[in-house]
Amino acid sequence: MNISVVILAAGQSLRMGQIKALLPLPLGPSGADCSALEGLARLFRGQGLTDIVVVSGYHAEAVEAEARRLDLVTVRNPAPERGMFSSVCTGLSAFANRAAQGDTEAFVVTPVDVPLLRPLTLMTLQAEAEKDRARSGSGAPVLIPLFSGREGHPPLIPAAYIRRILAHNGREGLRGALATLPRRVLSVADAMILEDMDRPEDYERLQRLAPERGVLSPEEAWVLLRQRDVLPKILRHSEAVGQVAARFAERLGARREAEGRPAACDPRLAQAGGLLHDICKGLPRHELAGGELLDSLGLPRMARIVRDHLDLELPEDMPLSERELVCLADKYCAGDRLVPLERRYEEKMRHFADDKAVQAAILGRMARAQKLAERVARECACAPFAMAREVLTPAREPDRRA
Repeated sequence: MNISVVILAAGQSLRMGQIKALLPLPLGPSGADCSALEGLARLFRGQGLTDIVVVSGYHAEAVEAEARRLDLVTVRNPAPERGMFSSVCTGLSAFANRAAQGDTEAFVVTPVDVPLLRPLTLMTLQAEAEKDRARSGSGAPVLIPLFSGREGHPPLIPAAYIRRILAHNGREGLRGALATLPRRVLSVADAMILEDMDRPEDYERLQRLAPERGVLSPEEAWVLLRQRDVLPKILRHSEAVGQVAARFAERLGARREAEGRPAACDPRLAQAGGLLHDICKGLPRHELAGGELLDSLGLPRMARIVRDHLDLELPEDMPLSERELVCLADKYCAGDRLVPLERRYEEKMRHFADDKAVQAAILGRMARAQKLAERVARECACAPFAMAREVLTPAREPDRRA
C-alpha cells in the first residue's frame, strides 16, 4: 500500500523559543543526538514510508536547509499565520494530483513536535489500513491512534478524502475535518503518540523520555497483550510474574542505593517484561517467537527479556538486570499463585517421569534457577520467595495422601 507522509514544521515556535524541527533528541543511531525532523524521517523510512513532504512556513530557510540535508521534499506554506490547518492543506495539495492518479493511496499527517512515535504505532496503522482497503476499498475509514482513551498522532487518512479535507472550512482544524469523515480509533501500545513539545519544559521531558522509546510501560504492555488476544489464564500468570519481577527490582534497586550505587534496575521495565514474557505462548519455542515479535516492533531490550525467560545463566561478574529478575519471577509463579522454586520443577519432573533425557534437562534448568535465586537473595538481602510473598498469595500445598 502506497502511504505518503506529511510532516508539519511551519510553526512559529513562540512558546518554545527555538525552532522545534531542529531541536536535538537522542533519536539517531545508537542513541546519538539528531534533529527532531531527522528522528521522524528515520522512523518513517524505517517502516518503508519514503514518500515524505515537509511543510515549512515560519523559519522556512532553516527548516528547508535541514530537510535538504536529509533528502526530504519541502513545500512552503505561504500563510503560516493562518494556523496548522493551513499547513495541512499545503501538504495535502502536494499529493492531490498523485492521489487522483492512484500513486498515493493514503497518507499520515504528524506535527514535527510529536517526535517520539514508536515503529509499532506505524506498523499497527499500516496493517489495519491494508485490512480496511481489502474490506471497504475507497470507503475505508480514517484511522486514529488511541492510547489511554486519548486520540493522538498520526492519523492515517485514505487519499480519497483529500478533496473533502481541502474543502473544509477550517473550523477546529484537521480534527474538525476528520470528524466529517468515516473514522475509527485504533488502540496502540504507545503513550508517545500523546507526547508533544510546545514549551521548554515539554522538550526537557521528551529528552528524558526519548531513551525509553525502546521499552514499554506496564500500561502499554497490557494494550499489546490485548491486541494479541492472549488467553485469560496466560494473562493472569503474566500479571503475577510482572508483579513479582517488579518487587525484585524494587528491592534490588533500594539495596544498591543504600550501598551508594546507582539502582540500575527499573521496576516498571521488570513488570512490563513479566507481562510480555508469554506473549507468544502456544507457539513452538514461544520464548523465541516472543523475542522475534518484540524485535520486529522496535523493542530490542524487551525482546531480550522475553527471549531468555525460560532459562539463563549469569556470570558472577555480570550485574543482575530486569532480564534475570523476570526469568526468576516466572519460576515462582504457577498460574497466578506463588509456589516454591523446587515445586515448579518437581511438577515438571513428574510430568516427564518416563523421559530421562527431558528430566536431565529439567534438573539442569532447576540448578541454574537455584543459583540465580541464591544470587538475588544475596544482593537483595532477602529470600526471593519472601519478596514474592509480599505481592502474591501462595498456592496451597497439594494433597498427595492418595
